[in-house]
Amino acid sequence: MRWINHPSRNADAAYKPVQLVTAARCGLLVADTLVTTVRTSVGDFVDGGETITKAFGAASIIEEGGRKTTFTARVGGEDMADLRGLAVAPHQFQRWIPKAYEARVIVVGEHIFAAGIHARTPETYLDYRNGYSNLSYRRLEPPDIVASGVLRYCGELGLVYGAFDFVIRPDGEWVFLECNAGGQYGWIESAIAAPITDTIADQLAQGGTP
Repeated sequence: MRWINHPSRNADAAYKPVQLVTAARCGLLVADTLVTTVRTSVGDFVDGGETITKAFGAASIIEEGGRKTTFTARVGGEDMADLRGLAVAPHQFQRWIPKAYEARVIVVGEHIFAAGIHARTPETYLDYRNGYSNLSYRRLEPPDIVASGVLRYCGELGLVYGAFDFVIRPDGEWVFLECNAGGQYGWIESAIAAPITDTIADQLAQGGTP
């Protein structure tokens, strides 16, 4: 049996702190990040600038007959007043990065496909997953430092496929957010007419990952 990524490599690459450290080591710019269970550490971090929090993984629950999940959220005064769950498990906090737009970068072997994601509502500006109908897309060529960084990242973590998310700041700087080793690409492929599926098929036909 062959995979585009070996399942063990997918599992290793899913851990967000490993992603952030690897990205920085590979020359990608990473947002200031705090992982902690300590209330005072959160207070000090939030005092340093606008802050968001996000889950370590794709957490979801079934409630009221439907599936619910968590997206990126700003950390406000009400959150700081009630941090009861903080001591139970590590939480991830990041400095908010002002954005011109976002990008999803798909790596398949040595091939790179990139799409700019432009939000049209405040909700999708915070996290584009809040409303796909309120987004527009355009095909991009990432800067050389980003292209070389994502290829090096995949090499270090043993990935043939990776779906990277970046924020592009108003000054044009690309900031790494995360890499999903099994991330979706279908809606991006359609929006920018990129041959991602064909490239994955070619990769598997050449042997994939044993």
